[in-house]
Amino acid sequence: MVGSASHPVSDRLYGAFLEDINMSVDGGLNANVVNNYSFDGVYLKHRSMRAHGTDRWRTQVDSLRFWQFHGVSATSYGTETRGEHGQRIETSCPAPPLHPNSRYVRVTLPAGRRGANIENLGYNGGDKHAGECAIAISQGHRYDFSVYVRPVAGVVTLAVSVVNASGAALTDCVELSCGGPGDADASSASTVAARACDTDDTAHSNGWVRLTCTLSGMASGLGKLHIGLVPGNGHLGDCGYAGGGADAGEQRADGARADRDGMHADGVRADGVRADGHHAGRVATAPTAVSIAAPSISQSTAQSAAQLAAPAALSDAVIDLDCVSLMDADTWGADDPKWRYGRLRRDLVEAIAALKPAFLRFPGGCITEGVTPGNEYRWKDTVGALYARRQQYNMWAFRMPDGSSYSQSYQIGFYEYFCLCEDLGAKPLPTLFAGMTCQSPYRDPQSIPVDSDYFRDVVVQDYLDLIEFANGDPDASQWARVRRDMGHPTPFGLDMIGIGNENYGEGYMERFDAIAKAIHEHYPSILCVMSAGLFPYPFSMRRAWNHARDIAAGRGEMLLACDPPLAGSRVIVDEHSYHTPEWFASQARRYDRYPRDSAGVMVGEYSANGYLAGRKQDNAHANTWASALGEAAFLTGCERNSDVVRMTSYAPLLARVPGKGWMQNLIEFDACTVMPTLNAEVEQLFATHIGPMAYECELGDAGHTRAGKAAAGRLFASATGDESTRFIKLVNTGGDRIDVTLDISFGLRSLGARSRRDSCRLRVVRLCAAPEARNVLGAEGVSHRAVERREDTFAMAGPPVRFALGLPAYSVTMVTVTL
Repeated sequence: MVGSASHPVSDRLYGAFLEDINMSVDGGLNANVVNNYSFDGVYLKHRSMRAHGTDRWRTQVDSLRFWQFHGVSATSYGTETRGEHGQRIETSCPAPPLHPNSRYVRVTLPAGRRGANIENLGYNGGDKHAGECAIAISQGHRYDFSVYVRPVAGVVTLAVSVVNASGAALTDCVELSCGGPGDADASSASTVAARACDTDDTAHSNGWVRLTCTLSGMASGLGKLHIGLVPGNGHLGDCGYAGGGADAGEQRADGARADRDGMHADGVRADGVRADGHHAGRVATAPTAVSIAAPSISQSTAQSAAQLAAPAALSDAVIDLDCVSLMDADTWGADDPKWRYGRLRRDLVEAIAALKPAFLRFPGGCITEGVTPGNEYRWKDTVGALYARRQQYNMWAFRMPDGSSYSQSYQIGFYEYFCLCEDLGAKPLPTLFAGMTCQSPYRDPQSIPVDSDYFRDVVVQDYLDLIEFANGDPDASQWARVRRDMGHPTPFGLDMIGIGNENYGEGYMERFDAIAKAIHEHYPSILCVMSAGLFPYPFSMRRAWNHARDIAAGRGEMLLACDPPLAGSRVIVDEHSYHTPEWFASQARRYDRYPRDSAGVMVGEYSANGYLAGRKQDNAHANTWASALGEAAFLTGCERNSDVVRMTSYAPLLARVPGKGWMQNLIEFDACTVMPTLNAEVEQLFATHIGPMAYECELGDAGHTRAGKAAAGRLFASATGDESTRFIKLVNTGGDRIDVTLDISFGLRSLGARSRRDSCRLRVVRLCAAPEARNVLGAEGVSHRAVERREDTFAMAGPPVRFALGLPAYSVTMVTVTL
């Protein structure tokens, strides 16, 4: 029976959680399909637990990874690189990079060489797919290409196209001519002449120029970025594809890795090594959002950058390249000036938007904490011009086939996350490092002393500066000026922030209090999200809940002088749950017993993947209809208790196929296609049919008759709505049909008196499938959707309303009653 209104429903009940896991950002949401686009490759060197223990997490610099160089020599240069512990190491560099955080590649083309080229396959997931082309081209689409170029010697013609594995062109070819001071026909100053391309007006005093052009899709298929290289101004005709065999003379300098990375023995300054790793991070000042000037290599010399860069052998052609980008021109917000840095893949944003998330939690997840000191997510490294963003290895690389090849380029950073929230109509929920690295088993958990200068000046200050970045006045705040200069002068409206992720214990509570106190001293209305740890069991969450309830009651020292109602509104506890479908169904009444006058609940990560129960984690057992049913049953409990449960979000949100580290996800995709999972179909049904009020929803016969007893453990229900509508969700997790009678007379009788109507409209949506069924993306086999969806609409007399309904086995049914 659906009765009277019981309480308001949280207006943020259904949200989304976005973490760069499963190649969901780089390789997914990031529209740039070039892998290691800026030659800054920083990766995880993951060693065995048995041999190295927690010391197995190391930083590995491989600046030219995912690039193939044929018929040329290539060397990576920059003013700094990383040590094994992530520390900064200063290096020699023949000419300034775009920014100290950015390395570049110097390409030398021998005089007279023909058929030379450089190629990038895109994001193919590695392992058995490591040699496959992964850049999707559609006939008739336009693709934007850009690159920063610095001519050093001679003239080089670049022929840009996308070709398939056999060398057949998928796009047309655009030729760009780059001339340098060593060419007899060129002027004494470095020049860049472009045919059939546009030149960005952002040029740097150190000789860098950004070139852009547009490619047109001639055929549909998967290809690779192909940049043909020819000395002089000669035309390449068919783009000069040479495949890279013995003729092309592939040279990646693999035999001298130190030379590839510009790490010559005489180029490393001993006094440039900061061996403390984690504390190598300096207190950041706000970057300039546009055109960040690169410093000169030597302030004491009058030599120009071009003279510094001039090579000894003038017969060879030499150019420097950085920040190579290729993306479909139809990116999300392509015509919106605020989207001027990182760009988003449109179909993935549309798939997220279809879920109608009320909030978006980002950027993690475990990448927030990092797997070892120095690997934590620093939001200040992710804003400003793309070439100024300091890349980091992705800790989830240990789940990749080679345990390494996953980097965070930060082309999608905090500015882009905030803009995405705005476009989705979702409230932003950034989650920051709390001074403790990941505490999950087999990681390298370490903490920054809460009384240290670093904790105060870096960890705590990052929270305060982020709030200024999001909400501050550009005339008064340096970080607000960064937001304005990036294209968003108005505030983003940040009103909540996560303090750590899956952290727990006394040390975490001490750090939470220190950070929350600092936040509330300056911004008293900000909601602080407290972590309850990584296990979904009450005993493991007890310390967090006791502490949160003390705060809500006004007993916490961090609260200073404030009323308990205000205190309770400023803290919420984040529970994470990964368990079996059966466990989730059993938790449908979990929140019935939670106090109503205390801190609220956020279920920030949940998935019925069976992980904590030791269930097999593979494709065949992931994202089955059984898992979606378990989650649906659990969500009915969240709706019934939505006065306590304020927010929920599934995890993980996105996964590239191939390239998954976690098997069970909400939305999967490949280079061409997006496929929501069965779990996403349930999530979307629930999130798009929710009212502002919860209504009493009783299973009247549960346990009293034979039929009632049979249905008691497998029938779950919730009801929400407003003055004229009821949304009733019914979940049957069992293998037999259940016949029910819906009695909505009590709730609608008063409405009927008010509306004076004698009829109503019913819409019934049923989702059914076999328990083992799952949606399949084309990259995994024959693409198909497994769920059977049936929708019926009819009118009937009322209110009051009473009607019989059959609930099929293994089904989710949503009934909408509208006056």
